[in-house]
Amino acid sequence: MGSLWDVVLAVVCILGLTLAGCWLFGLLLRPLPGREARVVLSGRGEGEGLEQQVRCFIWLRSLGLLRCPVVIADVGLSPAGWELALRLTARWPEVILWPAADLGDYISRT
Repeated sequence: MGSLWDVVLAVVCILGLTLAGCWLFGLLLRPLPGREARVVLSGRGEGEGLEQQVRCFIWLRSLGLLRCPVVIADVGLSPAGWELALRLTARWPEVILWPAADLGDYISRT
């Protein structure tokens, strides 16, 4: 009977250490609260790859690993690229379209 309690105690200790390890690893991946960070993506031309990049950062936000807004900096978007960027900002409110020349104004405003 004594060896049964030893096995139960060992399993409880292993589960406790696993829980503590997962919690500490989660703290390493999560951003610190109160950090004023921005993800800035440059939008050029037709916006090739822009939707893929935005989806990647939105996915990180959905996992809770990213809390900052995603800014698409207009660095020469064509009319089709501008429409794509507008669709992305309409789909996800945490995505912002901003002219690259005025990024300083956006950062100082927030």
